[in-house]
Amino acid sequence: MPHITPPALRRGGALALAGVAAAALLTGCTSSGDKEGSSSPTGKPLAGPEKAGAGMAVLRGDTIRKALVTDSELRSYQAQEISPPNVRPKSDREECRPLADMTASGTARTPEAVDFASRSYVSTGTPGLTTTVSLFSYEGDDARRTFSDVRKALATCGAGFTTSGNSGGTSVKYVAVKEEEAPEGGDEAVSWRMTGTAQGSSMPMQITAVRQGRNVAVYFTLNLLDPKKADLPEDLHGRQTAKLAKAIESAGRS
Repeated sequence: MPHITPPALRRGGALALAGVAAAALLTGCTSSGDKEGSSSPTGKPLAGPEKAGAGMAVLRGDTIRKALVTDSELRSYQAQEISPPNVRPKSDREECRPLADMTASGTARTPEAVDFASRSYVSTGTPGLTTTVSLFSYEGDDARRTFSDVRKALATCGAGFTTSGNSGGTSVKYVAVKEEEAPEGGDEAVSWRMTGTAQGSSMPMQITAVRQGRNVAVYFTLNLLDPKKADLPEDLHGRQTAKLAKAIESAGRS
């Protein structure tokens, strides 16, 4: 996870895990899986592999980085540039590997991403609330495969799992893994909440992934002062979804 904890918040035993959670933070998606069986936010099956088109552009380099929202496009947030190391934690349960990949940073995951960019946003209106947004681009049908694998993992990993090889070598045990209603937007979305425990502390975290064509936005939200209120900010999600859609449309025309 990228290091996102503001200096003023780095205090207290409960924040020890936030440092771990925020030091190996999310961004990624997952393992190999079926190409069939995915569904759109409306619940209708998505027919066959994705076809190339304006909405299927694969963002790379400066294009994907510029697709992240900025301070000037948001209210009540301070954007923080982050440069997370490439870290891919390993799960003790193979069926939970897609969720472990979601706590990774960098393009290494299954399926492997083509490129990624990440930025953190600290709320100035809700003290302690921090969301890291990571964008990933994929070739072919890999973005949809990622979502299929995450859904399978959520269906079987409710009892939790443990990851090793996190930033700093820390092991993190995730408990109370529970899928939640995903926000609208994009071609499909999935949300879940889980609590990470490490070094005697625990920290609830909320994760939302939104697929737009062959590009995926992952939102990792923590509330360092009121951990139970780690909820994805609707305004941040809405603006990021709209900006990513415009970037994909523009790339598809070029």
